[in-house]
Amino acid sequence: MQIRTTKNSTHIFSILLPVLFVTLLFTGCSTIEGVLNLTRPNASIERVELSGLSFDRVDLVFYVEVHNPNSIGLKLAGLEYNLAMEKNSVVRGNVEKGIELPARGSSLLEVPVSVGYSNIFNTVQSAREKDNLDYQIDLGLSFTVPGYSSLKVPLTYAGTIPVPKLPSLSMASLQVRNISLTRIDVELRLEVNNPNSFKIDMNEFNYDLTIAGHSWVRGNTVRPLSFREKSRSVVTIPLSLNIVEVGRSVIDLLSGNRTLDYQFSGDTVMDTELPLLQDYLFSFSSEGETEIFR
Repeated sequence: MQIRTTKNSTHIFSILLPVLFVTLLFTGCSTIEGVLNLTRPNASIERVELSGLSFDRVDLVFYVEVHNPNSIGLKLAGLEYNLAMEKNSVVRGNVEKGIELPARGSSLLEVPVSVGYSNIFNTVQSAREKDNLDYQIDLGLSFTVPGYSSLKVPLTYAGTIPVPKLPSLSMASLQVRNISLTRIDVELRLEVNNPNSFKIDMNEFNYDLTIAGHSWVRGNTVRPLSFREKSRSVVTIPLSLNIVEVGRSVIDLLSGNRTLDYQFSGDTVMDTELPLLQDYLFSFSSEGETEIFR
């Protein structure tokens, strides 16, 4: 039996062939898998590491294990991620890996993700009131198939992160203990609010006190200051003012019970019970009105 072709049928076939090729190329992953007899690579989160933590940001590393069950090698061309807190996206990114995944081979990928707490607080209003925050990360792994378009594998993982918050400081009052010809002894009562679920230690507590626009004293505490979790504490700091240095007008300010404007600033090195949250330099500044008692 002979098969005869005409000029017109040959012309039609020449038109359909590129269309058929383009259709196979762009009709999706399922078509590619069917043509090449491919099985989608397997991807899973092996573990998540909290690699960095401060009062400013949190650093996570996601370890993604990828297995290629096919008889041909694949190339991981890239990886996209979207990290969401309480279902609100806070950071998106991509990692250009370019890793060759051998036939029936596996590889462990490191995906570092960092996000600032200011970004989280601006996006998730309720985050400031929580000790821990739920997150979800959605990843998309793109594999290059020789001669075809990319093959994408989705992956989702959920977990929690701690939410450390800076303490707040304010002056509660000043108590005059003694006035002599050269010195004035007072006690500064400092109120410290620790909103965290862990204890905070303040070392090398340096301060600068200004009352009614006059610089009174600069100094530091000898002993460390400790504040329990979820506590509001009052710390007493003894001060000794040199009348020659601060001026005799200070005596008039301290002559009776009254309320005066103050500015209280300084810095301290903070340690916590969290291993990653140590030696944090905390600069503070507080102003307002304080009561002075004789």
